[in-house]
Amino acid sequence: MNKEKAAIYIRVSTEEQKNVGCSLEAQEEELRRYIASIGLSVFDVYCDGGYSGKDFNRPDVQRLFSDMVQNKFQTIVVWRLDRLSRNNKDILTLIDNELQPRKMRLLVSTCGIDSSTTEGKMFISLQGTFAEYERNVTINRVKSGMKKRASNGEFNGGTILGYDIVNKQLVVNEQESEIVKRIFEMRAEGMGYKTIVNSLNSYGYKTKRGNNFGICAVRLILHNKEYAGVNTWGKKEDWNLKRRKGTLEEMPERNGKHPAIISIELWEKVQAINDLHKNSFTAIKSHSGNYFLAGVVRCPKCGAGMVMHKNKIRGTNDYRRYYMCQAYHQKGRSECSSNLIKADWIEQEVLHVLRESVNSMDLVDEVLNKIEEDVSQDKQPLELRYNELKLQVEKKAKQIDSLDESYLNGEISSENYNRLITKAQSDLAEANELLAKTERKLARLDYGSQINSQMIVDILKDFDSLFEVADDQEKKVLIRSVIKSVHVSTDRKKLERISLWIGDDISLPASCERRALSQMTQIFWQKLGENP
Repeated sequence: MNKEKAAIYIRVSTEEQKNVGCSLEAQEEELRRYIASIGLSVFDVYCDGGYSGKDFNRPDVQRLFSDMVQNKFQTIVVWRLDRLSRNNKDILTLIDNELQPRKMRLLVSTCGIDSSTTEGKMFISLQGTFAEYERNVTINRVKSGMKKRASNGEFNGGTILGYDIVNKQLVVNEQESEIVKRIFEMRAEGMGYKTIVNSLNSYGYKTKRGNNFGICAVRLILHNKEYAGVNTWGKKEDWNLKRRKGTLEEMPERNGKHPAIISIELWEKVQAINDLHKNSFTAIKSHSGNYFLAGVVRCPKCGAGMVMHKNKIRGTNDYRRYYMCQAYHQKGRSECSSNLIKADWIEQEVLHVLRESVNSMDLVDEVLNKIEEDVSQDKQPLELRYNELKLQVEKKAKQIDSLDESYLNGEISSENYNRLITKAQSDLAEANELLAKTERKLARLDYGSQINSQMIVDILKDFDSLFEVADDQEKKVLIRSVIKSVHVSTDRKKLERISLWIGDDISLPASCERRALSQMTQIFWQKLGENP
């Protein structure tokens, strides 16, 4: 008789990792004992280390739910209910909408709760409510303490250029504070973000983390009133939640206990300039569909992705479209040059080459052959392991049959029989578990290769028609699903290479080292004006 399969779920938050009794290892060991005691078998262990239990936004709990939907097990087992979630509503929704309709259940080892029983579900509801209450109390206690500190002008943590943290207090770092003053003074003179970035990086100044300055870092500094001696903690409390509900409230500013680096007059002058730039600047929207190669085409100098850029044509309302080096865009000349590439030209070239190539069935065949080779290489050691484990299982099963026969024939004592049979059954269970795990890995590999093969074939065969009817955003997604990167010559006048998402060692055009050039490869060489 097949044993019911149980999925073990274990979790610790970052803070709980210091608690030995709550460790992942301790949870798994306890749950394995519990599962064995109630006659179940372990299907798999799902582990989220260093994640909060406030919601289900965790990688392995999502893998758990994916396997649940595929009915790979019948039971989920946790050490404590709050390991799965501290949100009572999430727990009950999981039970009502997912587990019960599938005839599955949730077991909690510490108190023997079973969600499939009326009493068990009631206790889960109560326990979940208390876990959520405990979490909310802790959050409110911490927030209350931080609000109290902020109301007194005290610092509530974080890193800030220009200051060091000594005994939970901000102390001016003389060297860094000079950089901060320089940033505000340059802005007060009317300099733009890019000009300030170029100046800072040309002098070798670094951020708090030792990196070159970028536009975002400079903008953040110029909008931080802490530098004027004001404590701004709580200015946007729970911003990510309340802004969507229209209930955003700002905690009033108060004088900070830390020393100011700039004067309030300089702060106000800079904010006036910020407002002036904001009001006079006509934003150029990105129009993502018009730049479907953004992030795909690479800078010919540094290899970074390239972003959109527009220059207005004098005397008209039209723009010339370009792709610009992202490293230069963010951090200026210290990182790279603009290396502008005409958008109309590169987009036409890429589409032309791609359309010519995907019309050749040789490309589809090459893709499928590559996928089959990769899968075969991955499967070979797994298949060997699977066969070894299968032989082990058969050997252990025969050993148990032999012990049973010897005991029935009176050839061994009951004491020796119990000792030997317990060991043999334990070995068989372990071998069966490893066999099942290897079988699942093989199945996932086969399923994944089938999905990838079909997806790539569908995209390549219908690329031209799909691209014609796609909207702006869909064109970008379609291009990125096929193309890994686009490379141009250093003079930015020639398309050199297009790499596809079909494996690290396959790119277009194919390398000279390959023995036979397919029709697809020849097309690429011809279109790019080179000889293999």
